[in-house]
Amino acid sequence: MFALYFALRAYPRRFTISPEVRETFFGKDLKFLQFLGLIGLIFLVVRLLDTFIFDVVISRKRQVVAPQLLRQLVSITLYLILFGSAISQLTERSITAWLTGGTLLAAVVGLAMQDTLGNLFSGIALHMEGSFEVGDVIHSGDYHGVVEAVNWRATHIRGFNNQLVVLPNSVISRERFEIFARGNFNARVVPIGVDAEAVPARVIDVLTQAVVHIEGVAREIPCLARIAAFNDSSITYEVKYFLRDYSMRDRVDADARRAIWYALRRNGIALAYPIRTYRKHVGTIQRQITPEEIQERLHDVDLLIPLSRREHEAIAAATRLHTYAKGETIIRRGAVGESMFVIVEGVVSVRVPDEADNQHRELAQLGEESVFGEMALLTGERRTADVIALTDVTTLEITREALQPILADNPGLAQAMSQKVIERRLVSAELVEGSEADEEISVLSRIRSYFGL
Repeated sequence: MFALYFALRAYPRRFTISPEVRETFFGKDLKFLQFLGLIGLIFLVVRLLDTFIFDVVISRKRQVVAPQLLRQLVSITLYLILFGSAISQLTERSITAWLTGGTLLAAVVGLAMQDTLGNLFSGIALHMEGSFEVGDVIHSGDYHGVVEAVNWRATHIRGFNNQLVVLPNSVISRERFEIFARGNFNARVVPIGVDAEAVPARVIDVLTQAVVHIEGVAREIPCLARIAAFNDSSITYEVKYFLRDYSMRDRVDADARRAIWYALRRNGIALAYPIRTYRKHVGTIQRQITPEEIQERLHDVDLLIPLSRREHEAIAAATRLHTYAKGETIIRRGAVGESMFVIVEGVVSVRVPDEADNQHRELAQLGEESVFGEMALLTGERRTADVIALTDVTTLEITREALQPILADNPGLAQAMSQKVIERRLVSAELVEGSEADEEISVLSRIRSYFGL
């Protein structure tokens, strides 16, 4: 356009265009043609300034990402100024005259667009304060969700039911709203009513351990359980834990409640029920297993192979059946234990702390018919690793009380069982070459000492 403008302006005689056609399409002084050229130039200049200011100066030198709303406002302001100057040049009227003449019109438009302008300035204020960013969870009024976009008029959030909510910026700025920022550990509290007869110290320990290893719960901040209230026939406890990603709160809360139910049921702690209510027990969801099936399961445990059939029956009669929810801690590293576990169904993870990154390192995954915790059963040693349920898990627990009378009647079994322990350690590469005999003597002496043989 500029090339055509300058060509017609400098060499009008070289073009076979009649004055009438030239004035009709390009104007008497070719200013319309000049204005068309300025339109393209204005868009080019604004784009170049936007890229230079926000992508080069601010983003690279100051390591700050400029909000999209700020970039849009700067671009709109530049467009208004440059187009106003271009129109002023085309009409030969001062831009001040345009502003003066449009005062009344501006007042009318301002009144008609006061809500829109309120949203605009509220959006500017929110961006300048840096209150929240895309990806944060906010709670404003009745709406709760993850921020997906913020523009000049409204903030878009994705609700926890996957619905898209559009909140005008002026509404957010007027009301109190909560921000659950990404990267911040945000707490959740789950209340639970427990029978008033249960010992608080035991309940608190069970509740705390039930939620520690649930996926999504932060390990950097310890979980805790506390007494929240004393009621007529129950005690209300609160379990508090912190989330890495607050947008997953519904899923983590559901997993926590499920793990708490399993933990309380397994430890014989009753949930709170009104005393005046008659509740008839009609069954249990715990997996049923017959004594014959228990004996069959225990017969395949290599550590118990030296036992006779009668001794197997005695062990089976005293064996306990437990069910754990996904994410529960079955045994804790450093805890005192006097039992071992045989997996009936499910998969568990054997883990030890990794001090390098404050996380954990997985040693192995164990499935059906696997055994863990045998050293605590035979020698009373403290647990050396955490065992976490990766799925819902059903186990058989063999305790010291079940094994004590058998070893007392037949002390020779201690040596046979110590040999099985050494064989298991060799398979898992826990012994170095040449140490097998010494280790067997050590294990045997600890078994005899522990059971008083």
